[in-house]
Amino acid sequence: MYSKSVNNSAPATNLSSAIASFLDYLLKEKRFSEHTVNAYSRDLSQFMTFVENTSVPDSLDAVMEKRMLRSFTYSLSENNLKPRSIARKVAALKSFSKYCVRRGILAVNAAKLISSPRLDKPLFAFLTEKQAETLLSVDSGNVSDKAGIGVETSLQHLRNMAIVEMFYGSGIRLSELYSLNAGTIEPRSMTMRILGKGKKERIVPLTSQAIALATEYIRKRSDASGPEAPLFTNGRGKRISRRHIERIVTSELSRVSNRKKKSPHVLRHSFATHLLDGGADIRAIKELLGHSSLSTTQVYTHVSTERLVKIYRQAHPRGR
Repeated sequence: MYSKSVNNSAPATNLSSAIASFLDYLLKEKRFSEHTVNAYSRDLSQFMTFVENTSVPDSLDAVMEKRMLRSFTYSLSENNLKPRSIARKVAALKSFSKYCVRRGILAVNAAKLISSPRLDKPLFAFLTEKQAETLLSVDSGNVSDKAGIGVETSLQHLRNMAIVEMFYGSGIRLSELYSLNAGTIEPRSMTMRILGKGKKERIVPLTSQAIALATEYIRKRSDASGPEAPLFTNGRGKRISRRHIERIVTSELSRVSNRKKKSPHVLRHSFATHLLDGGADIRAIKELLGHSSLSTTQVYTHVSTERLVKIYRQAHPRGR
């Protein structure tokens, strides 16, 4: 994990110090998450290892030149790395090179001349509305009132159902759900305040079911200790890990879907898809998802055949 701090005003004369300065810039000035910065660190460390196995002089201008960068990307292909992984490493090099030129520690941005491998657009996995309804039905709790939960429902089941309901009902990211505290939820307004990418706050609406599940889960817990306590915990009363959350979602999705892809992002994409199919404006979906640009939201959306046929039947003079 990246942890080194560097003074950005100091000159970075070689590759390792320049990379450290760049990562510090991403973390402190760009306010990228530690997870993102660690990903940049891994990609750039791989490039640094490649450079160390060559006889190139230890200077940025010698290292960050077109021939060296192309040799690196070629080596990735030779090692049968997937195109998407190669594209990510090329993107990291481009960002790093651009940073170095802007800081005046690199004369030429040769990385901008390096092309990324062509990528097929991924077919995003999402649930049908019927699958989502089946997934979110509480079979052992008999949700029958505003409190929402029967006394026989286990604490673990409450937690797992609340996690799945929040992912599908609000479209939040894994990192956002992981960082939720008990005081995040506002039952009266049926919303919660989210700290998203770039430390940007946004208000996200919640379903009544999510509020009922989370509220009852907190009430039944013995380790709940105020609004700053983690919303979701493990058996030891500590904040539940991202990996544990992923395992919960994978297990629950396996009940309703045979797709290979089973992750929290499937629920996030289902959230956006079902909103779009229900007639929600894409700009509203953008705000709910916490995207900085509309083009990002458009990647998440697609129009189902069923909706196209429905529009056709309603709009065309001979469609009825």
